[in-house]
Formats: sequence, C-alpha cells, structure tokens
Amino acid sequence: MAYTSLYRRYRPDTFRDVIGQDHVVRTLVNQIKSGNIGHAYLFTGTRGTGKTSVAKIFSRAVNCLAPEDGSPCGKCEVCMELALSGNFDILEIDAASNNSVDQIRELTDKINFPPTAGKYKVYIIDEVHMLSKSAHNALLKTLEEPPEHAIFILATTEVHAIPATILSRCMRFDFRLVPLAKIADRLKFIFDDNGVKYSEQAVRMIASAGQGSVRDALSIADMCVSYCSGDITYEGVLEVLGTSDPVKLVALAEDILACNVEGALSKISAMCDLGKSMAVLASDLATLFRNALYVKNCGDAAELLALPNELYAALKELSSRYDQSRLLAAMRRMTEMEGEFRYSTQHRILLEAAVIAAATEPRAEHGGDTRELEQKVAAIAKRVNALSRSGFEPAPAAKDAGQVWGNVASELQRMGVGVLAIAAAEAKAEEHEDALVVKVSSESAMRILSDPANRKLLSEAAVKYTAKPLRIEEVRRIEENKVIPYLTGMFGKSLEIT
Repeated sequence: MAYTSLYRRYRPDTFRDVIGQDHVVRTLVNQIKSGNIGHAYLFTGTRGTGKTSVAKIFSRAVNCLAPEDGSPCGKCEVCMELALSGNFDILEIDAASNNSVDQIRELTDKINFPPTAGKYKVYIIDEVHMLSKSAHNALLKTLEEPPEHAIFILATTEVHAIPATILSRCMRFDFRLVPLAKIADRLKFIFDDNGVKYSEQAVRMIASAGQGSVRDALSIADMCVSYCSGDITYEGVLEVLGTSDPVKLVALAEDILACNVEGALSKISAMCDLGKSMAVLASDLATLFRNALYVKNCGDAAELLALPNELYAALKELSSRYDQSRLLAAMRRMTEMEGEFRYSTQHRILLEAAVIAAATEPRAEHGGDTRELEQKVAAIAKRVNALSRSGFEPAPAAKDAGQVWGNVASELQRMGVGVLAIAAAEAKAEEHEDALVVKVSSESAMRILSDPANRKLLSEAAVKYTAKPLRIEEVRRIEENKVIPYLTGMFGKSLEIT
C-alpha cells in the first residue's frame, strides 16, 4: 500500500481538530448552529494554516443532517454521500490552473443545477487571486446574485491581489500563523499515535521550523521520522533541516562580535566545505543573534526558546559580553541577506562580505559598543576630580581649548547624558577668536552633537568653562602612515597625492 504523508493523514475532519484558528472556527460553528449561512466567504492567510481544511469541513457541515457541535457527524446519509469521490455537491477548483474566463463561465452556467445529496452546493476556489481580470469579472456577477443553494468559499494567500468588488461581497476570515506551542502539541500527538520516540527539544525545533504553518511542520516531521528511524533527536532534526552545529555557530558568532575577521572567514570556509547552504547559514546566524537578544532581555528566555541547556548557557555568556546594539547590528546584517540571495548565485561571497561588514561595524557609533569611549570619559572625569580635590580651579580663560572641551565632556557625564558625553569626548576643540570650534571626525558623533536637543545641553555645559559660542564642524581624516604606503606600493613611487 502506498505511503500517505502525515499532513494528508492528519488533515482535520472536524472543527475540533483545527488548531490555532479559534476565531474562525467559533464564528462558523455559530453560523451553522443558528442557520445563518452566508453565500460567499473569503479565507485568507499564509500557507498551511488550515484554509482549505476549514472550507471542506464547513461545506460538509452545512449539508449534514445532524451536525455535532457545528461539525459534520460523518455518519448520516448526506455525510456518507459527500465522502464519495464522485459527488458533485462540493466542487474544489484550483484557480492556479483553471484561471481563464471560459472556465469560470462554465462554472457559472452550471450553478443553477440544484445539489444532488445535500441542501447546498459549495464551490471552493483555491488560490482565487490567480484568476484573470476577465475571470474575476465573470465570477463577480454570480457572487452578486447567486442561487439560494450555492455557497462560494474563496481561498487565497494574496488577498491584496483580489479586486475590491469581489472582497466587498464576501465574508472575510483571516487565518493566523499557528503558535509554536500548538504545533508542538500536535506533533507530539501524531508521534505518539504512530509510536515514534522523540525528545522535547527535537519537537520544538520542528515546530519552530514550520514558522506557523502546520503543513510545513508535518512535512519536516515526515522527513525526520524517516531519517531518524523512529527515534527523533535534536541532532537528527538539525541534519534534516541542514542547519549548522550550534556549537560551531556560537563560535562563528563570537568571532563576528569580537571583530575576528580571520577566524570568522575560516569557520565559514569549513562549513562551506561540508556542503552547508550559505542562505541557511545566514538565517541560522540571524536566529542565533535574535536568541541572544532574547536571553539578554527576557528573564523567561529559557522557557520561550526551549533550547538545549548547553546552547542556552553559551548564549547567556555571549550576550553578557556584548551590548544590545552590537547584537542588533549583527542580526540586521544577516537578515538583510535574504533579499540579496534571491538575485545572486554568489551566495558565499555575499555572506562573507556581510560577515566582514558585521565584524568591522564601527564600534563607536551612536548606540554601538561604547566601552572605549566610556573609558576616555571616565579618565577625563577622574583628572578633573583630582584637580578639584587639590583646590586647583583655573579660570576658563587660562585653559587651552582641549582642556576646556574635556571639562565640557565631564560636565555632560555628570549631567547623566552618557551617549552625548561619549560623542563629545571623541571630538577635538580649537579656540578661535569668535568661537570654540569643535572638530568631529565620526559621522555618528556628528549626528549626536548636531541634534538640536543635544546642542542645548552642550551649551549649558560649555557656558561654565568658556564664554565663547560653540561651532561644530565635521572633518575627514586620512591616516597617511597607513594609506600612502599602501597606495605607493600598489601604484609605484611615481604616484602623486594632492
């Protein structure tokens, strides 16, 4: 006997079996109980969330002679008749392959024929957004004035592609992504029903990989059952999904965050040699950084993420050594890769470039890793405090521009505006006749210092040490000791730099 996949064997037969769509099920059940049946329904939502399954259950329930809590009984004469493959009272049409106006006209021409077994003739049009414009227009007339025995159920994953004239004539139901916990419970029920052994972590990983789609999760579960020979482990699921070893992935993330470009590229090369997909690796890295942010910010992250204890401990240690904005920046670099992979065949080069960019992210940017600048500000504050304790408080006019600006940075630190103080400590000051000119070489520091609210705070701090107004200027520096020898070596001594 041919094998039947899990998602087909465990397709819901009653509303009780539908998971994650309580808002839809409750409304439809109440309509069936009260007899207030509409003539046109629109089911929209991502794939694998139960649109077609609910449509089939509803089409049998409205015809059932003795519905049980709104669901078809499966035992009455009509239910038995509708279960046969030759029945014509429930017609399922795939609009992806039957999208011409002629096919819709053929359907509407036959709609006046009454049902043969039940009370209603139900037309389920799947992927209705695939219909041509003329086919939509042909369908519109029927939706406007349908016969009493006809019910239309339109299902789509792209509701924005359906004309407003169609939408306005349908009762719309939005199917939501199914929560991970509900998918995991469903998987456990199915595994137990088939005598399959499993670990809790493996089930959570499969449910997570489904990304809210029950069908996708069951398809992955099918592969895991075969690969693991009936004993599903966390490691086996990782192999089926093609995802990276968590230990190696944490080590790669560590290299990225620590700006170890050589180590990161070496690890990517090793994973590439093992045949790992670069797109999957980028996705895995994005997920790891996201998990690290959960660990850093959520006290119940261990329960939410359901990771192995060793991996959770590694993420906790990793997240404790890097600030939130650093983790966010790395995660964004990896998530940006998804769109780029679609339009390129050079996935490895794209990933390597993204990893280098993430590893060399400017550490002193606003909201970035500011430890080095914080140390500078602390040193300045310490020096100012030492002078104050010694009783030495020179007049502002006696100080040079650098000292004045150092005092301003310390004042900002005392005022509690740490980020502004850090940006100020990074800048240099020069005293001109008409102003104290602040030279800024960092784009991020320039953005912070130029902010109107921050300028007001700067003025409040500076007025204590100088009577001159502030003027902030952005400058660009070239490290000649590094750049010029490099260019000379490349182009020869005849190179002229002006």
